Amino acid sequence: MLTAGGALALALLVAWSCKTTRTGFVPMHASEGTVEITSAEGVGSRPEPMIRVRIARQTKESELAGRGPWLVAVAGSRTGEVMTGPVKVSASKGGIRLTDARGRVRGFGPGTVVYAGPVVGPDDEPGQEIVSVGRTRYPGTLRYHPRPDEGDDVFDVVNVVEIERYIPGVIAKELFPHWSETAFMAQSVAARTFALQRRESARNSDRWYDVDDSQSDQVYAGLTGLRVAIRAAEQTRGVVLTEGGSLAGAYYSSTCGGKPVSAEEVWPSNTPVIRNVGLNEVESSVGATVEKRDVLCESAPLYEWEVARRTSDLSKRIKSWGKKHNNEVGRFGSLQSVEVEQRSPNGRSLIVKLTDTSGRSAALTTEHFRAACNSSQPGVPDVSRVAQVYSGDVSVDVGRRVTRIAGYGSGHGVGMCQYCAEAMAQRGDDWRLLLSTFYPESKLVRIY
Repeated sequence: MLTAGGALALALLVAWSCKTTRTGFVPMHASEGTVEITSAEGVGSRPEPMIRVRIARQTKESELAGRGPWLVAVAGSRTGEVMTGPVKVSASKGGIRLTDARGRVRGFGPGTVVYAGPVVGPDDEPGQEIVSVGRTRYPGTLRYHPRPDEGDDVFDVVNVVEIERYIPGVIAKELFPHWSETAFMAQSVAARTFALQRRESARNSDRWYDVDDSQSDQVYAGLTGLRVAIRAAEQTRGVVLTEGGSLAGAYYSSTCGGKPVSAEEVWPSNTPVIRNVGLNEVESSVGATVEKRDVLCESAPLYEWEVARRTSDLSKRIKSWGKKHNNEVGRFGSLQSVEVEQRSPNGRSLIVKLTDTSGRSAALTTEHFRAACNSSQPGVPDVSRVAQVYSGDVSVDVGRRVTRIAGYGSGHGVGMCQYCAEAMAQRGDDWRLLLSTFYPESKLVRIY
């Protein structure tokens, strides 16, 4: 998710019916029943679900910083070995090799997932673990997951943490620290719902992590001391958005640019469906009637923008992206034109037609076009922040040497617009009204 911060990312359920929070009541709708999510993977003292956050991908080395002592073991084992930090973690012939400050070495065979975390004494309270990776501190523990699919000498680092210790680290990065607590509370519900929905998807596909710590999912700071983020998570603990008895697809982005759009329009298939608010009257099941979705993000830095890119570089990135994703643009030569072929009812670009100098043409969704324009290319520096294509709502003027791309908004425009949410909070709207505005067919439910 491209977010506001980025623009400057049940078996164990307790039904309840009228729990007071700082700003009022969040009812458990009787018609909703229980929302089934997979096991919390914890004992009674850890009632909320655990989430697996990938914090490093395809890396060769990592450092478990701090003196420790650290317990390392095969993931899932009841016994392990104590090592003195800092501990150097490196890939070794498909496995994991750890070397501690005393020079002691512990090796794990090919494909073995390794656990690392603080030594917990019998009197220590569960749920207080903290680990350090380089200079960043994280709540919870770590898993080092070998990646034989990417070669014998790389692994992923996954932070395993309770969802309620994870949320503050997300919303501290997703919003600006000076924004209102109301906006942070709405963001915490959206972020919690999104994370748990992704968690369910990961469990169903046997993926070794639930969410990335990047804009591809949700930006994550690890352990945070931002008080407004901590309070917002606490005040909305366990509250999620549901739709039809399931977790809603609670998408959000930084700036809608005046043209909010539905998930079905942006991602025509393979997406959890939510209905974004349109510009007509909608009866909200959260408890408020939204007569019209106000657009309040005009002050956002990327409400309207324009970038210039070298046509040759842009053509190569689009071709490289196409080859990686088995798309027709992978056979393109130099780009000749990009034309908008389909728009949403409010005018947002949805489908573009690309044509190269040989006359070959292909259609892309604008989100795919944005991804292709911003994609990495081997041996070439990544696109600088100021030159990125910030949203899919674009018009493109392809020149022989320079291509100019003008657009509105930052991010996909689905669900909550963070700048609009902050403006609503500033005018006095309640956090529940914010959520009912952006997710009009969803319900607020506390699931633990």
